[in-house]
Amino acid sequence: MNENPLFSIGYAQQTITPTLERKVYLAGFGRNRVATSIHDDLYVRALSLHLGDTHLVLVALDLLGLYRPHCEEIEQRVHTQLPDTRVIIASTHTHHGPDTMGLWGRNAVTSGIDKEYMRTLKEKVVQTIFGACYTSQPADMRSTNVHVRGVAKNTRDPDIIDDELTCLQFCHAIEDHPLATMLIFPCHPEVLWEQNPHITSDYPGYLRAHIEKETGAPCIFFPGALGGMMTPDVKQHTFEIAAKFGRTLADAALGALAKTQSHPVTGLVHQSQSFTIPLTNTLFKMMLRLGVLPKLTVNKQEILTEANLISLGSVLLATGPGEILPKLGLSVKESLAQTGAPVVGVIGLANDELGYILPREDFIFPRNPLSPGDHYEETMSVGPEAGPRLMAAWKALIERLEMNGK
Repeated sequence: MNENPLFSIGYAQQTITPTLERKVYLAGFGRNRVATSIHDDLYVRALSLHLGDTHLVLVALDLLGLYRPHCEEIEQRVHTQLPDTRVIIASTHTHHGPDTMGLWGRNAVTSGIDKEYMRTLKEKVVQTIFGACYTSQPADMRSTNVHVRGVAKNTRDPDIIDDELTCLQFCHAIEDHPLATMLIFPCHPEVLWEQNPHITSDYPGYLRAHIEKETGAPCIFFPGALGGMMTPDVKQHTFEIAAKFGRTLADAALGALAKTQSHPVTGLVHQSQSFTIPLTNTLFKMMLRLGVLPKLTVNKQEILTEANLISLGSVLLATGPGEILPKLGLSVKESLAQTGAPVVGVIGLANDELGYILPREDFIFPRNPLSPGDHYEETMSVGPEAGPRLMAAWKALIERLEMNGK
């Protein structure tokens, strides 16, 4: 029996697939890639965590990314009914959903954002968060990490690989059957490649479907530190291969979770740390001036963003605002593990999408950013201070957690 009946979870989801009645520019890869069909639906999925005075909702969107001002707007609308609820919104980073960032329109000086879609998207996200909050029920938790070898590769630095799948499963507090599964894995959802014209969630959709079939409960997926480029190690870019990739991860998660016992969740702590990053990327500055990028929170050439730390029982999760390179992801996971937490993880693209976040020592901005060679990631990054500033924010959050005794 659950010794801590105050911990509860709630879950809700709905589709966010755009209509093809208007032109849909697909985000990721090259510009002017227009969707011709819908292969599978895109979703917003929300998982509500509640213990005592702490109420946190984790939201996953089947999108490439969402800027912080949009995430803040959604949270502010949630606060009209639930003022004490914190929200963390991350995108799975599928490369086959609508442009929500403005970078993949008809050409380099035209945004690909559909304003009507963005309005509808925000409404649906808010509704889904409320749905998760109002379906709360007591729960215990299983948690574990498992390495899934050979499925992902790092095309920037092949020697640095993070292949760890973080697995959390919330179970009925008395009957012990699954209520929801949460998975984190650091790999771009781009099994389907640059010529694909079909809207799809890519491998996360197959992963979730397999988990849901086997458990009878919903599954929510988050990206890890997938920068670098952490990408599927596949020879063919087909839906069949995407399905195989997703099922491989799902089977690894199910096998690992089956070996763990559910246990009460005795603590839930959420901390957030705002910080600024100097904007030095000349391409980003130009696109801001042209209005291709929507107005970001920029003050004196700095962008305001945030990091988060979640302590959930014996699990510690750090979140960051972009595509974190695995070198940084592995480093913060080591710091999290040093606190004594047996299960740790990193959620990327959380409450912001600032592009690639690199270690300072590895950052070399190319002389010609339009022909970057081995340094493409730098051309899609705010600047060289993104990595150090994020690591400093995480360090402060971990120190604060330890000071307060978790």
